Order: sequence, then structure tokens, then C-alpha cells
Amino acid sequence: MFKSHSPSSKNNKNINTNNNVGLDKFQRFENWLRENGAFFDLLELREYDTPTTDDDDDSVVLVHEEKKESEVTESEMRGVHSRADVPPDTICMMIPRKCLITVEMGKATPLGKTVLESDLDLDAPKHIYLMIYILWDRRVNGPNSFFHPYYEILPSTLKNMPIFWSSDELAGLDGSYLLEQIADRNEAIADDYYAICNVAPNLGDLCTLEEFKWARMCVCSRNFGLQIDGHRTSAMVPHADMLNHYRPRETKWTFEEDRQAFTITTLQGIPSGAQVYDSYGQKCNHRFLLNYGFAVEDNCEIDGFCPNEVSIDLSVDPNDPLYGKKVEFWTRSENDTYNNILTAALVAYNATTADIFATPIVKRVRVCVSNNENSRLLFSLLRILACNEEELDAVTSVGGAGDVAVGRALFGLTTSAATDHHHSRIGGVGGGILPAFYRSCRDIRHPIGLRNERVAMMLLLEIITRSLAAYPTTLQEDVKDLSDKAAFPRFSNKRHAKIQVRGEKEVLHHFAQWARAAMDVMDVIERELNGDSIPSFEATIASFLTLSHDNDNVMNDIILLYCEEVLGSLRREEWKKSRRSNNRTTTTTGGKNTNNNTNSSSSGSSNNHHHPQIWC
Repeated sequence: MFKSHSPSSKNNKNINTNNNVGLDKFQRFENWLRENGAFFDLLELREYDTPTTDDDDDSVVLVHEEKKESEVTESEMRGVHSRADVPPDTICMMIPRKCLITVEMGKATPLGKTVLESDLDLDAPKHIYLMIYILWDRRVNGPNSFFHPYYEILPSTLKNMPIFWSSDELAGLDGSYLLEQIADRNEAIADDYYAICNVAPNLGDLCTLEEFKWARMCVCSRNFGLQIDGHRTSAMVPHADMLNHYRPRETKWTFEEDRQAFTITTLQGIPSGAQVYDSYGQKCNHRFLLNYGFAVEDNCEIDGFCPNEVSIDLSVDPNDPLYGKKVEFWTRSENDTYNNILTAALVAYNATTADIFATPIVKRVRVCVSNNENSRLLFSLLRILACNEEELDAVTSVGGAGDVAVGRALFGLTTSAATDHHHSRIGGVGGGILPAFYRSCRDIRHPIGLRNERVAMMLLLEIITRSLAAYPTTLQEDVKDLSDKAAFPRFSNKRHAKIQVRGEKEVLHHFAQWARAAMDVMDVIERELNGDSIPSFEATIASFLTLSHDNDNVMNDIILLYCEEVLGSLRREEWKKSRRSNNRTTTTTGGKNTNNNTNSSSSGSSNNHHHPQIWC
């Protein structure tokens, strides 16, 4: 895991120093905290100059640390550093309750009471009440506010937040689903503003829509979820919100009831002069960028896991002859009102009239390079899209054991469906072909069959190809661009946008590689079933294993495990199905054709020779 270097002394300033003439806003802020019982003597605030773009200049500040603010005109890049060596398990900061702004304080304002009584359906209620207090207190009490020293040091602008980006800066996200999220965030904030104005017109006297947005993003990027007096709340915690993000976490924070204070405790020793970090959690870069205004260059955990995600949209083709049946199964067991209404309508009409529904039902799945619940859901949905009529009838059977037996019989399988727990954890699939019962499309956790799995992978590759084509640059171009610190300066919006789209493409390329590898293996399985054993399944898997250790062409272990275990299980089922079919043919012909009996036996012997593990 990377470790940041502290900026050199020429590029940062100790805010609370004896060299300052008079008291600046930071000194006033720290004095206000101390006068009210706060403790942070082991720490100091530092303000950083705008970072240079010279690669050879070691004064570039904090290469891997991420900032909440990055104003370039008046520097608002700040951090908290240790004044001396701080041992582990040391309380390095304590902010008394009286210095916290809580949700309950916002609810107690005249505006807050009006909003509370109106029972509005707001996008982020806890955030709203924190915003209300800050906006109301700043306007009503002004410099006489108890929290005035805190308000003074809040960033005056938040130009690093994507909702405030220019059109040129947003163009750096072309092709990214984050653009939609930014638009949704802007719309949600505006909806909240006008909804509150309808029940409390005086909000317009307190702030404009732009000021309301500023307050929303200040709160979004700075609030802490705490338990105070036995119930969950959110709070603005002055000074604690200055800590920048770093993983793995080096500190922990909580509200201590016995102290009636918010505390930060070190989890490890922190040397003198080093930056003291908070962890904002394990998050995808789109969440970091949307909510905090930065993207992490190397967003990986210690174990190598990268939480970066990309959104994949799936929908049933309205021209699919099975459109009605597939949509009904897609929306089964869901609570969404629109989906339930549409499902009822599709049941009322037959499938041939389903094209009256002009807007397809889209299921959005956010996936990362991992075998988690979302990746399993992606495969489940793809298998339904890939179903032909026989397969769909089989997987949607809900009548009981008899229907399940019929469904399995359609594929020439036995009526028992053994479940392999190990396989069920690989790529969202398991060892059997059909389960005992599918309640919804989420339950399709293992291959339906060789044909279906192939079509599902073809669909996946098609979707990935379209997604990659929507970006104006390739992954290779993004990597090259990020190596150019002059064109893409550190901490700039331009660079953060590039980091975001690069991360999305890395996930898309992972699933494209998965689809291609799966189809290659299924090609081998089909050739084996047709009597061609070169290259063998085992040799193909061995070649993938070589790729997984090749630094220039890495195959993720998740893909390798899927190909070896899941497709290996599917291969065994297909061989069993083929063997049963051959046995039925032999039984039907009886002794009438000795040559056929001999050929069948010989074929079985050949299969046993080339695939001894299948029949063990």
C-alpha cells in the first residue's frame, strides 16, 4: 500500500505560528475551540500552496492523499499534522459537544420546525437539517453567532465538487454514468430547495439555490454519523472535518458519552510532522468524486481489492418474442410500484401486444472487479435475457415438484438438483444446472445450460463493447494521459475526471476478458462433445493459469476460478446429458444393429479415456 510523503516546508505553512502578525481566521478558529474546552495540542493545521506540476520537484504536496478542497486562487488545500510523535491508542483530538452542530439543532430552528411539520419527502433529510441550521445561523446571527469562527474557515467555494464543474470539466467524464449521477444530484438539491420554499418561503431570504447547493455539499463532505444520547444523528464537527482521507485507516473516531465529546484516537504511531488522516471508508471513486470532490489515484485495499465500480444497464429487447414472459419474471418479487403495474399489465395482455410499452424496464447493476452480490446478479439477469422458450419455461416453473421435474426433463437432466456451495460462490454461479425453485431472476445463480451460458456471455460482451465505445478515449490513452502531470495536474478536476473514467474502463475490460475467456472454454467443451479433444479442457485451463501469472496480460483469479470450477461443472453435466442420450439411443435400437451398439460403447470408452475425471 502506498504511503504519502509530507510536503516540504517551503510549500506549507503552519497556520498557528508566532510569525503571523495579528490573528488570522485559523488562529481565531483554534482559539475559539480551545476556549470552549477542545483539545488538539498534539496537532496543527497546515495550509498548502497550489501544487507544482513539475514531476522532478519533490515539493508537490501529498501525492496520494486526497483533499476536500482544492481552490487555486485562495488556497483551501489543508491538512492536519502531528506536532510531535504520537503513540498508538492516543486521543489526539477532543471536540466538546457544545462545538458540534447536530441534526436536532437544525430541527429546533423556526425553519426546521416548519419543514419537520410539513413532512416533506426530501432527498437527504439529515443533511437538510444541518444545512438549515448553518444557513439560518449565518444569516440571522452573522458575526455574533457562536459558530462564526467555524463558518469563517469553511471553503467559500466548492469548485472541486462535480455539481459545480464547468461544461469543459464535465466533458472529461463523457461516456461515464457519473454524468447522470451529477445531473440527478443537481436536480435532487433543486427539488429540495423549491419544496422547502413552498412550505417556508423565507428560505429564499436565507439563501439562493446556489448557496443551498454549497451548504448541501459542505454538509455532505463533512458530516459525521454519530450516536448521541442513545440515538443516531449526524453532526458537523469543527477541526475533525479537516482530516484528509487515507486507507487503511490510521485513526478512529466516536462520540464518547462520558466525556460528552467527539474524540479521535490513533490506531498506530504517527511520527512528528506527518499528516494525520481519517478514512472516509472503502468506496468507489464515483462516490469519492461526487461527494468529496476527489478521486483516488490507486483506490486499492491492502489485499488488492479495488472497489471502483461501473454501471451496466440491462433490459429485455421489446422485439423478443418472449418479452412478456421475461419482463414478468424480471419484476417478480419486486416492490417497485412502476414494475408491479407494468407486470400486471403484461399479464393482462398476451406477449404479442407487449410492444405497446414503449419504455423498456432497465435494470442497472453496479459491478466491480470482484465476485460479490452485484456480479452474481449481473450473471443471473444475463441468463434470463439469453433464455429460449424451453429454458424460460423451465426456470419460471412455480407449480411445485412436478413442474421442477418437467423443467429438468426438458434438458435431459435427472430430477435431483445437487447444490455445490463452493461453486455457488464463484462468479455468481453453482454446480448444478437447475435449482429446485426460482422465486425471481436473482435466483439464477448457476448456468442453465451450455447454449444459454454462451448466449449470456455474448450479450455481456456486446454490452461491454457498447459501453466502451461511448468514451472518447481508450483505457490505454487514459493511462498515458495520467502520466502527463503537466496536462493533468495533481488535484485538478481534469485529472480527477480522468482517474474516474479510467477506473470504469478497467472494470469493463475485466468483464470483457471474462466473457471472452468463458466463450473460449465453451468452444473447447463443444468440440470435446463433438469428439475433438484438441486442445483439451485441461490444457485450456492450464494456459489461463499461465496468463494469471503473466504481468503483461493478467487474467484475474475470479475468471480463472469461474472457467475451471463453474464451466468445469457445466462440462460434466453436458457429458452426463450426452451419455444418457447415447444410452437411450442404444436401448431403443436394442440388438437390431450390432455396429451401432459397438460404436456407442466405443464412444463411451473414448470419452472415458479423454476425460477420466468426469466419470469418477
